[in-house]
Amino acid sequence: MTQKTAYTMLMASLPPHPMSLWDVKYKPVTRLRLERQLKLLSEQDSQQLAAIESILHWAKMQEAISDAEIATEAERVIKSINNPLLQEAIIWRLELRIIVTAIRRRKLNRPPPTKQEHWGYGQVLPLIRNNWQLDDFGLSHRFPWVAKAQDLFVKNESMELEKLLLNLSWQHYEQIGQTHYFDFEAVVLYVLRWDIVNRWSQCDEQMAMLQFEALVNRGLGDFLQTA
Repeated sequence: MTQKTAYTMLMASLPPHPMSLWDVKYKPVTRLRLERQLKLLSEQDSQQLAAIESILHWAKMQEAISDAEIATEAERVIKSINNPLLQEAIIWRLELRIIVTAIRRRKLNRPPPTKQEHWGYGQVLPLIRNNWQLDDFGLSHRFPWVAKAQDLFVKNESMELEKLLLNLSWQHYEQIGQTHYFDFEAVVLYVLRWDIVNRWSQCDEQMAMLQFEALVNRGLGDFLQTA
């Protein structure tokens, strides 16, 4: 079996993602089944996918890992990949993360990072450093969503901010993958979008739990007032 045939079989075996993230009601495929289908990848492509996921997995990027460690690993992975589209996908996602990190850092009244400080990866770093006093870091021409993210962060609307960032990534992956259907790029973008679906379903579950707890507490409050 040729690699082209194998990757065509792989993508054809997976249910498509919907156009809109908000149309997602459940994961299109379980991780177990996805992993089973990914065995059709060549050894080299399987390793590259694992490396990309290791730095872009949504949950992992939320963990308490230092910015310097993420930047160092990202640079290593990007240099190891001889694929412009996948390099661009990685850099775009890392720049999104570093912009949000800068918003958080500034809200904590911390100074802008120095030139020697290894705190991110991408061309936005010097722009952020040189425009620290501007609400949008001078980035709105390229990232029109920065002002909204800043507003949501200041208002502590974490769920809305999470939705914004997830949807931005979803739309970006859909856009850059429009000419890729049965190749390795298509496989990588499918997996990255699956990760977004997984993250969104967890947020949805958390929101449902919070709403349930609020209902319970409100009901208990009414009970205590009448007791």
